[in-house]
Amino acid sequence: MKLYGYDPSQSSYRAGPLPPSGRNTISSFAEEVKKTARAAAAEREKDTLELAKDDAAALRDRLTPVSKNVLDRMEAGKSNVNKDEWTALCKELETLGAISKDDFQFTRADFHFIPLGYQGENGEFIKYDMPPMLKNKLLDRHHTQGPEADGLWAFLDEDGWKGDPLAYLDNWVSSLYSWRSDLARARNGDGTPKYSDFSPITNQINSCRKVMDLVKELCQSGI
Repeated sequence: MKLYGYDPSQSSYRAGPLPPSGRNTISSFAEEVKKTARAAAAEREKDTLELAKDDAAALRDRLTPVSKNVLDRMEAGKSNVNKDEWTALCKELETLGAISKDDFQFTRADFHFIPLGYQGENGEFIKYDMPPMLKNKLLDRHHTQGPEADGLWAFLDEDGWKGDPLAYLDNWVSSLYSWRSDLARARNGDGTPKYSDFSPITNQINSCRKVMDLVKELCQSGI
């Protein structure tokens, strides 16, 4: 079994009390700043949405003919994309800066990354409970002896590929959502939540969704 480290960053901020004088003025000014920021954000979002189709077309033009062919077949509804073709397409997207290295790793076709747990507030390793299906595959295929102190990720081989990359990722995302929900409902003996950090799973879900949405845009931009 291969293990990979995960070091979540933490930050905190404590605000002191405002002095009595000038409180209303500061509050009014802060509200104006917020309104201006919201208006600017809305304008940026509008511009982004208007340019999205052109950006997708420009990105598609930079892909190799082989990857464009993969997109054409996906858009045509054909389920005949093999793992190597999907990997090559995503690697090109990573090289072009359209997706991150983590996005690429989390959407691989040859295996799935499995977060074994996370670092607690005191630096201790907190191990997730795993569904039997995932746990059995890890034990059978990689002889897992439990997580190392500095290794929080394992991987399992995945044989559920059927030639449709988006369906493949959608099924995996559904499994991650279900697993995360089960963990969120887990309780200690005193009724307190058993887990406080689900970011390793959430980050993987977000990467899958990001790549799926981008590929859908690239498919449609070729029409």
